Amino acid sequence: MGQRGSNKPDVERYLKGRKRETEHRANVLAKRERQKKAVLGEEAPPADNTLTGTILTRAKSGLMVQADHDESHHWCRYPQKGRGAMPVPGDRVSFLPQTETTDGWVEEILERKNLLRRWSFGRIKEIASNMEQVLILATPEEPVVHPRLVDRMLVGASVGKMDALIVVNKIDLIGMDTALEWSKPWRMAGYDVLHISAETGEGLEVLHGRLRNRVSLLAGASGVGKSTVLNRLIEDLDLDTSAISEATGRGVHTTSFTRLFPVPGGGVVADSPGVREFHPVLDDPKELEKHFHEIGSRSGECAYTHCLHREDSDGCAVRAAVENGEIHPLRYESYQILYTSLLEGPLRGRGR
Repeated sequence: MGQRGSNKPDVERYLKGRKRETEHRANVLAKRERQKKAVLGEEAPPADNTLTGTILTRAKSGLMVQADHDESHHWCRYPQKGRGAMPVPGDRVSFLPQTETTDGWVEEILERKNLLRRWSFGRIKEIASNMEQVLILATPEEPVVHPRLVDRMLVGASVGKMDALIVVNKIDLIGMDTALEWSKPWRMAGYDVLHISAETGEGLEVLHGRLRNRVSLLAGASGVGKSTVLNRLIEDLDLDTSAISEATGRGVHTTSFTRLFPVPGGGVVADSPGVREFHPVLDDPKELEKHFHEIGSRSGECAYTHCLHREDSDGCAVRAAVENGEIHPLRYESYQILYTSLLEGPLRGRGR
């Protein structure tokens, strides 16, 4: 019986094939692990071709960044783990641009000039940064915005080192005389106040002038007409708008995240989600008087250095100014309530 030929070449080919398959599988697993770590923030893609830009939008699924050099838009991710807070609209960032096959990658948040924040259910929520001014849109009717909400947003803007402008909308429903009476507490305190009607267009030209060549944040309660105002100011914007809820008499949210839009003639305006409560971030309640202009300017006249400006405070110049009609009583009441709220803590984001 003749001897069969050796099968050694077949064995070698089999072993080489298994080796290549094992190496390929290891490479695939390693690549998946690197991608997983990158998403979790444990490592990031190589920093080649890094650009600078501005965050236009932040959503749950990512960030829209506008590049400085050509104003192109890039959908980007940001590895949050171990890197602090998330970027917010208005942030200046360095980033890797989006490609045809991959999302972009935000590398770093550049230095912020300012930041608007508030407490929300026991956590600090960052809203926008690098804004030159905050426009607080409010309505005396449909819906009725409580003046204390406006006061709290004014404090938030002041703490965040931003100018504030109060915009009273829907004057077509109440008339100018009623609108002026409603805004009197802020005008007495020295704040800028505009009175407009997004429905008829009254006052919008003046408002447009205040937005031109500035970076602005439009904020306010739900239903006060932020999207309607922007639709009137920016042609072809066509933001969703909604009516007031018949069940609650409150506004219905139409904006779920902050977005930046160019203003015709120059400038940028950010449309922010409507709020029903605003609790400013202020660690020391004693600092509150600095953010109520009319109170802070008189605190040095009090008989006692650490005067709390309570109704029973002896020698209080602030209390005397209220009694003399120099400080509006509604503003003084708002200060007292917010001061007490700050002493009690953020209350899971809910002030009184």
